[in-house]
Amino acid sequence: MNHLATGFDVNPDQEMVVGDVTVCPSLNRIALGERQRRIEPRIMQVLVLLVRHQGQSVSRETLLHHGWGGVFVAEDSLNRCIFQLRRALRDVGSIRLRVETIPKFGYALFVDDGPAAAAVPADAPPAAQPGSTVPVPSELPAAPSGPAPAPSTPSSDLLRLRFTLAALLLVLVVGLVTGAYWWGGRPVPISAVPVFDVLPLTLEPGMDLFPALSPDGEMAAYAARNSFDDFDLILRGTGPNGRSVSLTNTDDHDRVPVWSPRGDSIAFVRSDRDWNCAIYVIAVPVGKEQRVGPCLGDMLPNLVWQPDGKALIFTAIPDATVKMSRLMVMPLDGAAPFLLPVPPGGNADDWVPAYSPDGTSLAFARAWPEGRLSIMVMDVRTDRELHQVPLDSSSVNFDWSVDGRGLYLTNASRQRKGLWYVDVQTGRWHQVMPGIGQMGRLSVARARGNLAMEIYRGHADVVEIMADSQRRTLQGSGANESEPQLSPDGNAMAFVSDRTGEPQVWLAEKDRQPRPVTSLQGANMAALRWSADGRSLLFVAEVGMLSDLYRVTIADEMITRLTHDGHFKMSPAWMPDGSIRVAIRGDATWDIWSIDPTTGKSPEKIEENRDYVDLSADRTLLLVGNTGSRQLTWTALDGQGGSGTIDLPAALRQRNVVVCPNTIYAARMNLPSAEVVAVDRRTGAERQLGVVQRTEPRGQISVDCDTGSVFMAELVGQESDLVLLNPVNPE
Repeated sequence: MNHLATGFDVNPDQEMVVGDVTVCPSLNRIALGERQRRIEPRIMQVLVLLVRHQGQSVSRETLLHHGWGGVFVAEDSLNRCIFQLRRALRDVGSIRLRVETIPKFGYALFVDDGPAAAAVPADAPPAAQPGSTVPVPSELPAAPSGPAPAPSTPSSDLLRLRFTLAALLLVLVVGLVTGAYWWGGRPVPISAVPVFDVLPLTLEPGMDLFPALSPDGEMAAYAARNSFDDFDLILRGTGPNGRSVSLTNTDDHDRVPVWSPRGDSIAFVRSDRDWNCAIYVIAVPVGKEQRVGPCLGDMLPNLVWQPDGKALIFTAIPDATVKMSRLMVMPLDGAAPFLLPVPPGGNADDWVPAYSPDGTSLAFARAWPEGRLSIMVMDVRTDRELHQVPLDSSSVNFDWSVDGRGLYLTNASRQRKGLWYVDVQTGRWHQVMPGIGQMGRLSVARARGNLAMEIYRGHADVVEIMADSQRRTLQGSGANESEPQLSPDGNAMAFVSDRTGEPQVWLAEKDRQPRPVTSLQGANMAALRWSADGRSLLFVAEVGMLSDLYRVTIADEMITRLTHDGHFKMSPAWMPDGSIRVAIRGDATWDIWSIDPTTGKSPEKIEENRDYVDLSADRTLLLVGNTGSRQLTWTALDGQGGSGTIDLPAALRQRNVVVCPNTIYAARMNLPSAEVVAVDRRTGAERQLGVVQRTEPRGQISVDCDTGSVFMAELVGQESDLVLLNPVNPE
């Protein structure tokens, strides 16, 4: 195995200055001044790997696996690739970059002495801002100066793995940390992070999710989705000859397994096709399951056992009006659930609880009302706050290290993709594995220190379901496409896509190639809405946990930030007079506000305790409601007044309902699938247009009222497997 230095994390959108050359991975381009040269994507992949480890030897095996995605090719393919790379550097006039051959091993990139010798982002900020979680230079490890250890030959079994997982695993192995090289050279004592070997834990087609390692690390429990689209719990040994057995086998979804402290029971969540949810406990390896109690508001709660094994901590939404996630205690003796005492946070959302190995500390994620996100660490004996770890991504998953001094996290921020370790006392961050592939939930075994982790790959297309139930794929790029919105004249489609490596708003127009119209780095985008004239798009973007409204004009692609409060927002609606109605989460409730971007007047609260606002497709009715409801309140906008209610064929989500003049279209969610229906507004007659087998939970649709076509995102090619990380030097 070729252990490379830490810090290998490819960001395809970020330019890098390497010596005298600017490297732009997203455009497959290198440049020196005015001289530019495009190179093949595979050559760029090899160059990026050499840049990330400049001055170090990179084995031929590693370069082949990284550049060719796990497909085994003749070694002369790499020879030609290196030749073309050297020629490209020569063509742009570089006199400081050298790609040297390391005999009997591989290649290395060297930067001759001179200014700007190190590879740095072209747009790197000069310094971290106050409160930033980005490490200062003194916290970053130096790359080892000696040659990398000689690689080992992959086993024949590994060579026969399915292509999709093999490609991912082999690339992940490239980025394993060389802790033994640089941890010992640190001037300040810190808790040692082990070097890990990566092995496949599951290889079956489909979705393997929610890994949970037994306390001794010898067994893994996880949820596997079979061909009938229900999840069952599986037990599998973590050894080299580990076998799997089914722990549950029902028509319902069994997910979120967690081991009891003694390792003799597993708690899990069961939900039926109507999302009625309850928490169960089952003895392992063979035992009778017991229903402990219902889920409270959270349809997929997080679970963790209390250290004494007498109760479960779970996430719940006990107040249907406030709709904030809380940590609650569910006793196993049948007593009623109650709130867990935690440090005060106002109307903050709390989730992802995790007890330290000694049971004295509890870590959990908290989203503060003003938009901040952090991991809270509290003393469970005194309910006192011990530490806060700032974050800027709500997709974070974490678990404690064996010594209880730090946390392992996946996707800890948009700058920290991959697997990381953070020392909770010093606040120092250390990368354990690069962010190649989407890493999800993880679990740490208390005795052995091995980790199990989700690796997800997949893409979603925009599909059109026509009035006659015919369907076609509109955007099939292999990326993740979502949030389709048809323009008022029907000649363009706006959607969100991560084709360039991170989400941006894209535009597909007739007789023109799709193109991005935004360039917000590190943003999550949702709720696209067209202006009435089709010249602008309104959307909600979450940047660094700050959620605000943005507008982009199509002609010049100019982006304007319309709000600056950072509060979470949903469902914006562009009113005929140019003002905007939007649902904003306040300190206690979701409310509807009016914002006038043209006059600069202060926002005005229009209606309380409502979190859904929209316009009818012909822009004659203002529609207001609450997610989860089957009813909308309408108000006429034609100046003649009038109001009433509309009964819906599906429970509201985030615009899974569109009201046309004669028909109501809806996506009736039954995750992971959705039934697309049309209801005649005069007669109430309903007809099914089609079924989208797998779609995103928000269920957003767009409709062409003239033709009756419905547009929706469809997940195609989802694949999730589990990997096992065994420590080379256990904690």
